[in-house]
Amino acid sequence: MKKDDAAVALPRPRDRQAAAKISPLPPPEEVFVDWLMSVPPDACLEDEARRQIELIDSRPTLHPDVRCLRALLVAVAGKGSWPKPAASL
Repeated sequence: MKKDDAAVALPRPRDRQAAAKISPLPPPEEVFVDWLMSVPPDACLEDEARRQIELIDSRPTLHPDVRCLRALLVAVAGKGSWPKPAASL
C-alpha cells in the first residue's frame, strides 16, 4: 500500500456488531435471488446450490441471515424437510 492510500484507508472494525452497523448484510432473499440470477442457464441448480452450501458450511459461525440463506439453498438442493419443487416446463 502506498503512503497516499494509507491516508484514506479506514481501519476495519474488529467487533462483529460494529461491522454490522457500518455495513449490514443484505436480506437473505435478495442474496438468494442474486445468486439464482448468476447461475449459468446450462448449470444444474441443485449442484450449484450444494456448492454454495459447502462454502457456507466451511465458516465456523453463521449469522442468522446466512442461516436463512442456507435454508433457501437447501430447498433448491433438494436436501431438507421441504419437498423439492416441481420442475417447470
